[in-house]
Amino acid sequence: MISQKIRKSLRLSCKVLLSLIILVVVLVLYSVFVEREWIEETEYSIEAPGWQGREVRLAVLADMHVRPGDGGYIDDIVKRTLSMKPDAVLLLGDYMASHPGSRFATSMSAGEIAEHLKPLTALPCYAVLGNHDYVHGAETVRAALQGIGMHLMEGNRERLTVDGQPLDIGGIRCLYTFRTPGKVPQPQAGVPMIMLSHTPYGTAFAPRDTLVTLAGHMHGGQVCIPFIGAVFSIDPHVPTCRSSGAHTLRTGRREYVTRGLGTSVLPLRFNCRPELLLLKIHGPGA
Repeated sequence: MISQKIRKSLRLSCKVLLSLIILVVVLVLYSVFVEREWIEETEYSIEAPGWQGREVRLAVLADMHVRPGDGGYIDDIVKRTLSMKPDAVLLLGDYMASHPGSRFATSMSAGEIAEHLKPLTALPCYAVLGNHDYVHGAETVRAALQGIGMHLMEGNRERLTVDGQPLDIGGIRCLYTFRTPGKVPQPQAGVPMIMLSHTPYGTAFAPRDTLVTLAGHMHGGQVCIPFIGAVFSIDPHVPTCRSSGAHTLRTGRREYVTRGLGTSVLPLRFNCRPELLLLKIHGPGA
C-alpha cells in the first residue's frame, strides 16, 4: 500500500514537473519569437504653458540595439514612425548592440544602421548616444548619424519651430557611461525645452523648468512579472519603479522613460513589449 502511494506521488510529481517545463519552454519561445518585436505604439501628452500653436507631435525612439539580421525590423520601425506623421524624431541612444567580442551576436555596423535610419531624416532628427554606442566607438557612431543629417545633441540645444512657435531640444551625455552630465543646456525664458537623456538618471540634472526629460536605457525591465513589474534595474542609480512610463520626481522634474525597441544581453521580452512613443505637446486648455 505504501509503495503504491509512493508511485502515485511520483507520477503526480513527474506530471507537475513536465507541465512546468512545457510552460517555461512556451514562455521562452513567446518571449523570443513574439513579444521581442511586437511593437506597441503609445502616446504621452503634456501641456506647455504659454504654447499658442497647434499640437506638436514628436516620435521617440530608444535602445534599438541593432544586431546583424535586424534590418527588416528597423525598416519596419522607420516605416511606422513616419506613418505617425511626427513633426520631428527624437532618438535616445543605444543604436549599437552587445559589446565587441561578445559571445552573443554582436552589432550591425554604425554605417549600416545609419542607412536603415536615413528615411527618418526627411524630418528633423535629434539624437544622443547610449552606453553601448560609447563601447563600440562614440566618434564612429556620431559620424554615421551626422552623415545622414541627424543633429547630435549632447551638451547642445537647438530650436525647432512648429506652427510659428519655438520649441527647444536639448541633450546631455550618457550618464551611465560618465556619471557626470558635462555641459547641460539651459532653457530660454518663454521657450519650452525638452531634454534628451539616454538614462533616467539624467532627469536629476535637467534644469528645473525643463518641460520633460525623455530617457530610455531601462528597456522597461525587459522581463516583467505580472502585477509586480520589472525584475531588475539595468541602472543601479534608477529604481525599478522608474523602468518605464511617466514620472514626476520629488524635485518636481518630469520624465518619460520609454521601454525602447530592442533587447540587451538576451534577445527576449516578457510582459514588456517594445515601445514606439508619440509625444504630444499642447497649450493650455487644448
